Amino acid sequence: MGYKKNQSLKNDPNIIITQDSILGSKWCPICEIEVDFEPQHFEKAMLNVIKEPNINSTVILRADILIENIYDPQKGDTKFLSKLIDILPEIESIETNKEEENNKLLHRNLNDVNIRDIPKTECQINLTNRYEIVRRIIPRNPFKDHIVNQTCLLLKNEDENSILIVYIPHIESKQETPYYLPQVYGVGILYHNQKVSIHYLPFNDNLNSLKSIDESDRLIRIAIRLLQTSTKHSNGVKLGYLKRVNHDLVVSKVKFQNKYIYLKSKYASYLVNNWVESTDPNKHVFEDLAIAAFLIEYWEVKKFNKQSFEFRDLGCGNGLLVYILIMEGFKGEGIDARSRKSWKTYPKEIQNCLFEKIIVSSILLKPYPSLAKIVPNIKDNGRSFIEPTNNQIYYSSNNLLNSPNVCTTEEFPSNTFLIGNHSDELTCWMPLFGFPFMVIPCCSHALNGNKRRYPPSKKHTHHHQQQQQQQSSSSSTSTYASLVDHVENISILNGWEIEKEMLRIPSTRNAAIMSCNKIKQFINEPPEISQLRILDIIAMEGGADGWVENSLNLMKKAPRSH
Repeated sequence: MGYKKNQSLKNDPNIIITQDSILGSKWCPICEIEVDFEPQHFEKAMLNVIKEPNINSTVILRADILIENIYDPQKGDTKFLSKLIDILPEIESIETNKEEENNKLLHRNLNDVNIRDIPKTECQINLTNRYEIVRRIIPRNPFKDHIVNQTCLLLKNEDENSILIVYIPHIESKQETPYYLPQVYGVGILYHNQKVSIHYLPFNDNLNSLKSIDESDRLIRIAIRLLQTSTKHSNGVKLGYLKRVNHDLVVSKVKFQNKYIYLKSKYASYLVNNWVESTDPNKHVFEDLAIAAFLIEYWEVKKFNKQSFEFRDLGCGNGLLVYILIMEGFKGEGIDARSRKSWKTYPKEIQNCLFEKIIVSSILLKPYPSLAKIVPNIKDNGRSFIEPTNNQIYYSSNNLLNSPNVCTTEEFPSNTFLIGNHSDELTCWMPLFGFPFMVIPCCSHALNGNKRRYPPSKKHTHHHQQQQQQQSSSSSTSTYASLVDHVENISILNGWEIEKEMLRIPSTRNAAIMSCNKIKQFINEPPEISQLRILDIIAMEGGADGWVENSLNLMKKAPRSH
């Protein structure tokens, strides 16, 4: 059949299409399987799937809940009505001189928000509506697949421990069905007698057409996938699975995803088709589009005006994020120790904003603050650094401070926002440069540029112990979490008000730490106090000796894959 076996299933699904449906003569049963979880596990899992339909289909981005009626005999009834009912999803269309169909937001019957029901007269289980939900399904590409409303019902029979989940899209015919849904009027997912089964309600009571389909038909494959998803997630609830991360704490999911859809439709095809790096464009293009979408919406939340600030992408790599942000009207530059092939493929105005330089904090090159105060004419600390590939060549602090190939960050405008998008060696430095920032930690390095693993924090150790009771966890996961915690701690030590977000990007290294403001007691402090604190942090971190040499060495190495 071509489907993957689910470890939470006791055996393979049984195809029951030739049988009669327990839901009545208008329904067609498709497949079923025995399960060992309880109805409360099924109910909790399925309510989550209703709110997160992307679990069932990778074509779906999200669902906006428009109506939610809950009928609870113990707690009473509650009703929710969203203001989104009368609003078309705020997804920007691509500006073009051509009136092409693929630049038009596709949607169908969005004004139809009436809750739909199912025939119950012939049902062999006495089911009662407990949840009535109307959700708006947003596909990943709404310029290709239609946005539709859909009724979702949860019906129960307490005596028989039976639960039925029903999906009914608000469309009028089989031909109107979006690609990401099965071409039927309704879908039923039934928990009954320790079995979960999938049932279809065909359009126009056309039961015979369903009964005659082959087991390899797409409708059967979809049913099996729905069965796998519902049982897998129900079993996860039974095992006490804890959601590892919470997304959308800083930027709303709706705002982020709407912006992502727009950027993807505008840039993705061109960027993928013109990719010149050896890396996979399907990862890097969509990841940077998502990061750009998040940044743009984050700046909107923080009330950054495009004309009132500039960004600097430190360790910009292929420059893709710089390209997207500048094309969207933001001012900024990208800096990396090594140029990339991609740089020459961008328009001239983007190329002019990409610089091949090493980044050396001025605090490593300038005199100690107390000395600088006493002898203001001394501009450097007099140190010398050996060229890593040639012991006969030395660079002085003065050379580096005045070199066009060195960026100290002091030359940045005061209204600069720093971006560290998987910036490797620079990760732990980002909170120390004195500018608002967002950093997405990647590879773990110390302030001297050497690779270093950080020990888990107490909160992460406790969380890791909890997870070990439920599932195995790789050492790389705990190493990354420890790095993220360490960057957060450095940021706090340097007085930043920290926000943290787990980004919706195609990467397991998706934690973002960001700040636009210092806490109250660090605001308006004298520069020498700030410098002394940074020097203290550097000392606590084991010092930064070797940073300059490691940075110079980066210019000699081949670029990393990211």
